[in-house]
Amino acid sequence: MPRGIESLIPKRKENKELKNRKENIFWIEIEKIKPNLLQPRKSFSDKSLSELARSIEKYGILQPLIVRRIEKESSKGLGADYQIIAGERRYLAAKMIGLKELPVIIQDIKKEDELPISLVENIQREDLNPIEKAEAFKKLNKDFGLTQEEISKIIGISRESIANTMRLLNLPQNIKESIRKKEITEGHARILVSEKDPDLQEKIFQKILKDKMSVREVEKSVKNKKINNNQIFSDNLSQKIIPKVKNILKTYSPSIQKRKNGISLILRFSSPKELDDFLNKIS
Repeated sequence: MPRGIESLIPKRKENKELKNRKENIFWIEIEKIKPNLLQPRKSFSDKSLSELARSIEKYGILQPLIVRRIEKESSKGLGADYQIIAGERRYLAAKMIGLKELPVIIQDIKKEDELPISLVENIQREDLNPIEKAEAFKKLNKDFGLTQEEISKIIGISRESIANTMRLLNLPQNIKESIRKKEITEGHARILVSEKDPDLQEKIFQKILKDKMSVREVEKSVKNKKINNNQIFSDNLSQKIIPKVKNILKTYSPSIQKRKNGISLILRFSSPKELDDFLNKIS
């Protein structure tokens, strides 16, 4: 058989852990398997990859990769590479321990269908962080015209959950990076994205990091107003100036609030005459 034709027909091999699967599983040389630059997962923990590599070394790869065949011509004739649609984490872990071949399921996927299938496969199979999921949902929605309801049916989670996850993309970059690094959880992030005041949002975020607060503790603090606009003031302002202002102006029931561009002082007067007397005093 000519070398070019042979390279297009990957060999099948029995594996007792995989033999009950209905799909045709082939074993492909690892150097012919190529990562997918469009896959939604952008970062892989070295620790988790090492743990997966040890598991693969002990038990083998129990879940085949999903790949798309890409035919190519070379000096040796017609050949093929296999682009990963799902399973890049398994691929990277297998490379770490020097595996020569990997089990794959070859799907006949058109180029234009590659990205949505890759996104869905990864969302369903891989442990994506919340920001990666949100970005994947956004691509399916914006680039491929799928509604949140349609994504919900494909992925198998509620439309509300998809909407809430997509809202995380509205967070500032520093908070999104913290979510990617797993410094804060998706529960923390949902509390933060519901806060519209950017100053207060940042204050809550910093308090979560500093005090290692649980989601429940943050919810309770926000609900009980323990984290509020006054906490954005400096210690000097909150501990000295505010009590002083309230003591001097207590007759007028002063209310002090932090605004985006400064501080508001609200006084209440019982009559126009009281207001007039006050203005005469300060003038």
